[in-house]
Amino acid sequence: MLKEYNPEIYWDNVAQHINSRNDLKVIAGDDEPYYRYKRRSFLKLFDQIDFNNKSVLEIGSGPGGNLELLSKKNCKKITGVDVSTKMIELSKKVLSARDITVLKINGIDLPFDDKSFDVSFTSTVLQHNTNEVQLKLLIKSICRVSKKEIIIFERIEKKIKGHQSNLGRPLEYYSSLFRENGFALISTRFLNIQASYYVCGTIRKMFGRKERKEGESISKISQFLETIILPVTKLFDKIIPSKRDLAMLHFKRNI
Repeated sequence: MLKEYNPEIYWDNVAQHINSRNDLKVIAGDDEPYYRYKRRSFLKLFDQIDFNNKSVLEIGSGPGGNLELLSKKNCKKITGVDVSTKMIELSKKVLSARDITVLKINGIDLPFDDKSFDVSFTSTVLQHNTNEVQLKLLIKSICRVSKKEIIIFERIEKKIKGHQSNLGRPLEYYSSLFRENGFALISTRFLNIQASYYVCGTIRKMFGRKERKEGESISKISQFLETIILPVTKLFDKIIPSKRDLAMLHFKRNI
């Protein structure tokens, strides 16, 4: 358990682990077969979003992997913000020679005018905002700077559950907060990867180091077991419906 969760310090530390990898832009946290599979599943939903000729803001842009993808989608303007200085430094390596702005924020305020962006989105960012007061202020800021659409990819649970650095929240929790700030939920899509989630999670707990921190490598035996089991669990993922974990929530501003 963390003695005290400070998002900036926590993600600065994760960024140091990411910096030692060969592939900086795949994922922001743990790098293992399961999370690479989850990343590919996420991208199938991400690719369904219409970014064409739109100004786009990513809140919590991390090492820049999503921003790099946006550079290929004919966006009018691309901007990323993050609380971690070291994550921003990593993103500049990934995004060099691209016309993308990345700024540091305090995790609450967004330094932009009202309705500055056609589309704003988060990718597993709000779930790491475990201070409820700060989260509500951040969501208010996101809604203020968003002109038309907001899309969040976040952990959804039937009730608030998790730990100091990661909380799953009910669908209505997010729906209510965005509704209070002028945005209505128009669609929800879940990632159907539950079989892989539970099996790989069990492998990680049984064969991983208890003192391992996010961003550090998992054990070699965990890597091996996840690699050989995923082709099987992927088949079950296709037939097991999911109403929890990572979901894409699409909001539009009320007219």
